[in-house]
Amino acid sequence: MTLYEKLFDLKYRQGIPTYELAHRFPEHIDRVNEVALLDIPENTLKELVPEKKILERLISLKKQFQRMT
Repeated sequence: MTLYEKLFDLKYRQGIPTYELAHRFPEHIDRVNEVALLDIPENTLKELVPEKKILERLISLKKQFQRMT
């Protein structure tokens, strides 16, 4: 299980809040934040995330985890 999969499981399946994940995984705060953003619709992400590389990664993760649910 990758770190993203573990974070996704904790956040969306077990209901652990983002602030708790940030406390549990302080060395991976960027990944915690990315997993938290997966709940936001793609159109809104495009407005909120100005960096194309980050936006593309978020959209890719979003599609990957939509298949898992």
